[in-house]
Amino acid sequence: MSKTNLEEENKKLKQENEKLKKMLEVARAWMEREVKSNVVKIAKSKLSKLTQETKENFFWNNVEDIITQKISDFFWEVMLLNIPAAVIDNIISAEINYYHLKENPISDWLSVISSYHKSMDILIEQNITKWFRKFCKKKWYDILRKNEPIEKALNSVVNRWFILSIGRLYHLIKILKEDDEKYYDYVKAFKEYLDKYNYLKEIVLSKSFYQNLWKLVNSETLGWKRHKWKISFEETREARNLIIWDFKDKDCIIYKLTEV
Repeated sequence: MSKTNLEEENKKLKQENEKLKKMLEVARAWMEREVKSNVVKIAKSKLSKLTQETKENFFWNNVEDIITQKISDFFWEVMLLNIPAAVIDNIISAEINYYHLKENPISDWLSVISSYHKSMDILIEQNITKWFRKFCKKKWYDILRKNEPIEKALNSVVNRWFILSIGRLYHLIKILKEDDEKYYDYVKAFKEYLDKYNYLKEIVLSKSFYQNLWKLVNSETLGWKRHKWKISFEETREARNLIIWDFKDKDCIIYKLTEV
């Protein structure tokens, strides 16, 4: 390539980069407006049940802007393509409730855990089990041959469109990480599925993702403690750390589920 042609090619590349940069800036601005709009809408709905002082403090302290900025900055790389709107809305709802919980530690913590739980359920279905279901149907892996909890759960996921809970996902990953190769049909199919999609395998079998799942599931905040109203503010805060890590650590459970 001649010097003249090389200069022209470089000029075209710079122009394309500038065009792309402007498009990304517009996309980010649009995304932040959407998030801010949803934050305000959800906040008004939730704060309507609270005291006038709490409402005034929420908007006086610009909590809606803080939540918008946290979500936009943290998820920017993956949000536009990968995150369903319902996930973002549940994260917003959880953060508004968490703000209220910090202001009033004796208030209802359940709404924080429930909203984050819904977000994880949606992401697991959207990014993992939906494609596993198709994989099994294509390979004719859709018959229950063993009366065992994980096998029954996966059979229901494939044939009855059940969700795969965060607890079941943890136990499934635990079986695969133990790697004793004594797998029944559906677990074996899930292993084949991960082997086919290596990027997914790297995420769900990563040390950080597994450890965070282990801590969350064994804390029982999504289990019997939630149903018996036995979770303290400190336990709610710890569960939130594992799930979203105050929008600072991308090894947290929700970010990893969006990366898939």
